[in-house]
Amino acid sequence: MNLVLKSKAHYTDDAAAKVWANITDHVTKDEAEEAVERAAAEVLDVCGRYLDRVVYGWSGGKDSRALQVVMERAGVRRSLLGTIPRMEFRGYLDWVAQEAPEGLTVIPNEDLALADLAHPDRDRYLFPRTSRDGYWWTLNGTRRAQLAYQQEHHPALQIYGRRRQDGNPTGKDGLQHSRNGITSYSPIRNWPHELVLAVVHYAGLTLPPTYGWPHGWTAGTGPWPGRRVGTRDESWAETWAIEPDRVLEAAEHIPSAREWLDRQEAAR
Repeated sequence: MNLVLKSKAHYTDDAAAKVWANITDHVTKDEAEEAVERAAAEVLDVCGRYLDRVVYGWSGGKDSRALQVVMERAGVRRSLLGTIPRMEFRGYLDWVAQEAPEGLTVIPNEDLALADLAHPDRDRYLFPRTSRDGYWWTLNGTRRAQLAYQQEHHPALQIYGRRRQDGNPTGKDGLQHSRNGITSYSPIRNWPHELVLAVVHYAGLTLPPTYGWPHGWTAGTGPWPGRRVGTRDESWAETWAIEPDRVLEAAEHIPSAREWLDRQEAAR
């Protein structure tokens, strides 16, 4: 393999996009196939006795797409996605509707709306400046869905596409036990970025439109107000460049959105 990308915190959007565009120069089809086979075999070894009682996390992002290939090879068909519908890009939701794997359960958080971000105590979560504040979106989307699924279906394991190169905790041998009763497993924990992308490519899978948007590779999937891409003005400008309607909707509730729109109008 020709590995050139550093950790997600240290690669650029341009570097990641270049690797994706030239992925066959970095990983061969045989190398990708061998990695999928090894990971699927490990899944069967870990989960074989209760394969029908596991679920894997799927967002459509590159890691979950590669995980999907491994899960389908191992015979796992149940997957899970948590969303915050009123704060997602429509282009992403439309893509999910078209590309969702068979057996996907979507658990939406319908409790959060744009008006909630107008409250002073929630302002720091609008285009958060720290990873701690950014994690609030994960808690209210992905983690909320994982806990809800656990409470209703009681899966033996929840399988994630967490990887060490992204700085994700993966536990010893890929297994982790949380305080809320979820046992998780990360079968692609040691895969480099290039291998993840190669598995997606050779499987003939698409990536969501997210990766074609500004900062798509570093911001990833998720609610648009949770993106960490610069100053607040830069974030509004980038959101406008992706889907103007999201800013127009926000301006009805969030002062900084209305102020940004007013400044753009005054500058014309």
